[in-house]
Amino acid sequence: MRFWHLLFGTVFIYLAAQIDVGVPASLTGVGRWIALFGVAGTGTWLLAFSGRKRSFPSRTRGLATAILGLLVMYLATALAGFSVRLSFLKWVLLVTQIYVFVFVANCVLTSEDWYALSEAFFLLLAGVMGVILLAVLTGVTLIATGWETYVQGRLAVLSNPNSIGMVALISAVTALWADRWPAFATAWKRYIPWATAIGSVLVILWTASRTSLAAFIVGAGIWVIATRKVGWSLGLGALVALGGWIWSMDATLVEIAGVMAERMQADALTASRDQVWEASLRNWREYPWFGHGYGVTEGSQIGGITGATGSVRDGSGYFGVLESVGVVGLGTLVAFYGVVAWSLAKGIIYRTAAAAQWADWDLALYGMSLFFSLAVHTAGEPWMLGPGSFGHIAFWMAAGLVVAGVRPGSQRRSAAEGRPLHSERQRRRPNGDRRRRYNTP
Repeated sequence: MRFWHLLFGTVFIYLAAQIDVGVPASLTGVGRWIALFGVAGTGTWLLAFSGRKRSFPSRTRGLATAILGLLVMYLATALAGFSVRLSFLKWVLLVTQIYVFVFVANCVLTSEDWYALSEAFFLLLAGVMGVILLAVLTGVTLIATGWETYVQGRLAVLSNPNSIGMVALISAVTALWADRWPAFATAWKRYIPWATAIGSVLVILWTASRTSLAAFIVGAGIWVIATRKVGWSLGLGALVALGGWIWSMDATLVEIAGVMAERMQADALTASRDQVWEASLRNWREYPWFGHGYGVTEGSQIGGITGATGSVRDGSGYFGVLESVGVVGLGTLVAFYGVVAWSLAKGIIYRTAAAAQWADWDLALYGMSLFFSLAVHTAGEPWMLGPGSFGHIAFWMAAGLVVAGVRPGSQRRSAAEGRPLHSERQRRRPNGDRRRRYNTP
């Protein structure tokens, strides 16, 4: 078993915990922590005793420094908060996820392994979208769940609408990049990612999750600009125009999409969020610099250790981050976003140079697309301060992909792989086989 298999297994367990699959909550809660720390232990063993260890890239375009700064500042907010033990536990879980998905992964995985992990990630999400679409069309789901197909007019099969929206968002952004990956290089296989992307966008619309829709537009926009898909840019603009047109229509005219337009405009949704945001801002003003503690807010209902590690005021988004970790914590998070954005901007502006200098252009850009999609999504959801969530694990997997892509590549020789790292164009020659596309030993 390879290390990426363990990573994929961890993602699978977290996803199963995110969408209600009929397994008792106690088992999914315990299972995901066992998986996370199990992978951390296995990764430590590989680094210490196996021959697969490679040095962590010394040049990561400032990403490693930004992550370290984020951890230090979050530790300061945890110790300065009012629930130190719980805040410190959440900080340890955050460190563990970063250790597994960024540091160990980049010390152990080759480029081929990263692609295999991403392709497996795509297929997993495509399978979930297939189950959801089947339930939408037939009213029958293959997975045991306590949720109805729709809740308050919003698609909720397998889980609540916002969770399904986030999973569909990740699936859609991943599908956009999947048609550039070796596993889908064959002409007919390219239809699989596109079919998945279209299905995922439909699921996002049916859930009426506005943060998921906005996040997809950001991720798709990065994909359009980075790959210079002019035609798809026009298509994306037409999609946005269509969405605006549907928004303005009477909901009875778009019954085929449920009551998406009505739900997105419902006063009840914005009113509930307004109340939550006001409460978070009111608490933040009491302790503006370090907040109340890492992910612990007054009024949150915490039941058991699993709920505690994932708890943040529901629907609070970045206001909840501000409430929990204050200006210091939120400022370092924004600074981290800025470092990744700077790398993204330079990579797009100086595309040719970046493709020659970065280890893998596609991996880096896919990671950044997913990274910023999730950064937008958390504006309305609380998962950023909940290390036990699927969104959290996907976010740090995206950061690991960014590091894997922007590390020095070109003609530098990797001691572990024993051969030069070739440029993007050399690895993806039209008639090359799988081993020639990757940096394989």
